[in-house]
Amino acid sequence: MVFEPNFTKVVSSARKNIGMTQSVIELNLPTNEDVINAIYSISAKSAIVSSEVVGNTINFVGLVDFQAMYESNGISAIDYSAEFKDKFTYTEDINGEIVLSSNVVDVNSNIVSNGIKVVAIIEVTIDEITTKDVNILTNVEGENICTSSKKIELSSYLGKATEKYDFTQEFEIKDAIKVLMVTPSVCLNNVVPNENYLTVNGVLNVDVCYQIGENNYDIKNIAKSFDFNFDVALTGIEETSYIQSIISLISNEIKVSTILEEDNSTISLYIPIIYTGYVFTKSMLDVVDDVYSKTNYLSITSENFDTIDGVQSINFKDAISGTASILDTAPFIDDILGVCTNNIVLASSRVENGILNIEGVANATVVYYTKETNSITSVQVEMPFSVEQKIEGEISNVVTLCLANVNARSKRGKEIEVSADLSVYSDMYRLNDVCVISNISLGDEKPQDDCALYIYIVKPNETVWDIAKDMNVSQELILEQNPEIELPLKGGEKIVIYKPNLIGFDK
Repeated sequence: MVFEPNFTKVVSSARKNIGMTQSVIELNLPTNEDVINAIYSISAKSAIVSSEVVGNTINFVGLVDFQAMYESNGISAIDYSAEFKDKFTYTEDINGEIVLSSNVVDVNSNIVSNGIKVVAIIEVTIDEITTKDVNILTNVEGENICTSSKKIELSSYLGKATEKYDFTQEFEIKDAIKVLMVTPSVCLNNVVPNENYLTVNGVLNVDVCYQIGENNYDIKNIAKSFDFNFDVALTGIEETSYIQSIISLISNEIKVSTILEEDNSTISLYIPIIYTGYVFTKSMLDVVDDVYSKTNYLSITSENFDTIDGVQSINFKDAISGTASILDTAPFIDDILGVCTNNIVLASSRVENGILNIEGVANATVVYYTKETNSITSVQVEMPFSVEQKIEGEISNVVTLCLANVNARSKRGKEIEVSADLSVYSDMYRLNDVCVISNISLGDEKPQDDCALYIYIVKPNETVWDIAKDMNVSQELILEQNPEIELPLKGGEKIVIYKPNLIGFDK
């Protein structure tokens, strides 16, 4: 008899987390000051700039950008980038694309004899994009062969779409005589796949802390937001492609110049933005999900594999706030001077019952003035957040967060309340476990049936396909011989099955 199974070779990709590690960065900031009287604010942000896989070890290089405002001979500030190197060893060999992301989970500082000592703890998350080749049964030709089919959706990893976008902007600040710090942060709005390229757009938020007079307490801050839009090319991208995005700033290449004039200052920004999109192409395939022969036994091998089912990314904002109190014995807060060195730590991102929940804490340093001592002081205010959003996906571990519209106010002279808008961009997906037939062969003949007529009582949850497979007949024969049955079957029905091949006919 003729028996010809047809197979299609496919490539399926998935993403999995393989670990997390922490790096500790400790150094002295080069302030070039003989004496530091006070540290008003300290912050750190990190990014991974390169990595190399050797066997089951990942060697990576990152950058930490420190910002500090302090008092020496007046108010000063420093922006300093430091490189760090570390490695992560996995229990298995690594064969796929490695995705590294970093986050500063803690930073502190203290005054030492030669300046400011800073310590930052960097948390690095390691994911792997795995790719697997699978042979899938898509058709079987042959006599007395019955098949059922289904459609499956597959995602195959195409590669990285990477672009360095040079953001430039000028704006004016009135009454500024000295710019102390410029703190940028970046957030995505959306990423649109097109034929062979992506369109990326988002927002760059810039906080500027500056002086308007010669006194230490003549400090103000202003926030600016700028939209950006650029294209990223990669051959093979389609409009249906699914993208997982990482966006960050190249901190050690940021350039800020100030032109001081009589009534205002002109700030010129050069901020390089680095974008990486991990691109997956989608395909649909008709496969044989069950097969049997009416005359022969079949040997069937099944295989399971994971594939990404990407859905629409989400972008939303939520209001967050936090409060900090000063000691009862401390002088009253008379004037909020500014909010600077904002930072966000993402604690968790999870999906439960169709709801995305993102938890973490945002920090803001508030500088304030006290008339009683004619001095300025700073306090760090934490804004814990737990924001929710209805979604379609089941997994969200690719998240970009940033703050905007950060404001502080004094309450009763003893408390400081900070509020902000938290922007969230998350790439959503499901991880599907797909089972397919990967091999099949024809076996021995089944024994000849010595009964031509059966009365079959349907079991609960049985289908016509289940009955036909069990009785070694076709679905068409059952439906032709029992035109009165209603589908779907409920269980308990009596079905007549007549096998005419026993008297020389075949159906």
